[in-house]
Amino acid sequence: MDRRRARSDLDKAERRADILEAARATIDVSEMDEFTMDAVATKLGLAKGTLYRYFPTREAVLLGILGADLEEWFEQIDRRLAKAAGRAPVVNALVGTLVARPRLLRLLAVLPSVLEHNVPFATAHEFKSFLLRGSASTGSLIDTALQAREPGAGVHLLVQLNAGVIGLYHGAHPARIVATVLAEPEFAPLRVDLRRELTHLTRALVGAIPCKDQP
Repeated sequence: MDRRRARSDLDKAERRADILEAARATIDVSEMDEFTMDAVATKLGLAKGTLYRYFPTREAVLLGILGADLEEWFEQIDRRLAKAAGRAPVVNALVGTLVARPRLLRLLAVLPSVLEHNVPFATAHEFKSFLLRGSASTGSLIDTALQAREPGAGVHLLVQLNAGVIGLYHGAHPARIVATVLAEPEFAPLRVDLRRELTHLTRALVGAIPCKDQP
C-alpha cells in the first residue's frame, strides 16, 4: 500500500476504503476483544496515527465495517422484497440474507454493547442517520409485500428483529466451556440453532403484523 499521506478527496476515500478492507480481514480472524488499531495498521504497513485521521477510535472502525456490511445487506434485501408478496417470501428473504452474512450478524450482536461505545457524537449520528434511511426504505417494502394495514409496521419489525438477533446470536455462540457443557445429550434443549430460531422469530414477528387481507 502507498504510505504517502493522502491529500486529495479521492486519495482520502481510497485510504479509508483500504483501512476498512484491512479491518475486515482482521476482525474475520480475531475475537472481538483482540481487534486493535495496531493490528490494522500493521496489516497496512501504516503508522497507527494515520488510522486515527480517518477513524477516531477502534469502535468507529468496527462501526464503519458494520455500516458497509449493512449497506450491502439493505441493497440485497430490497431487491428480494421488491419481488416478494405474502408472509412466507418476506420471512425467507429476511432470514436467508441474514444467515448468509455471519460477520454482519456478529457485529449486530455487539452493536449496543461495544460498537456504539467510545465513538464521538458525529460518528454515532451519521451511523444512526444511515440506519434510519435504510430501515425506512426496507420497511416500506415489507409493508407493501405484506399489505400492512398501518405504515411503519415494517420498520418496527426490523427494530424487533435486530433485538432478537442480538440474543439469538449470543445464544448460538456460547463461551467454549459452556459449549462443551451443552454438547452433552441432556442439554440438547438448551442449544440454539441460529437459522432455526431466527426463522421462528421472524415468522412470529411477520405474523403479528395486521394485513389488509385479514378479516
